[in-house]
Amino acid sequence: MKDRRESPRRSSGSGDLARYSGYGISWVLTTLLLGWGGLMLDERFGTSPLLVISGGVLGLVGGFVSLYTRTVVQPADRERMEPRKGGGHQ
Repeated sequence: MKDRRESPRRSSGSGDLARYSGYGISWVLTTLLLGWGGLMLDERFGTSPLLVISGGVLGLVGGFVSLYTRTVVQPADRERMEPRKGGGHQ
């Protein structure tokens, strides 16, 4: 019988769903929070809609960079750091 601990790269579908949902929620909340902050600053300084648009765009870009880092860069770094089993080149 195969040992489940043998392959650390396997993960459950519900775990992936929760993780990626969390990433998406984080992205949306960041965008909304920075957009809201821009709206508050626009009302205070009378610069409407400059800062609300700037805050929203900053939130979108920052959220995308964070999402890309967590889903592409970090897994590639982890894979590179894992010791190879079997000692041979593949």
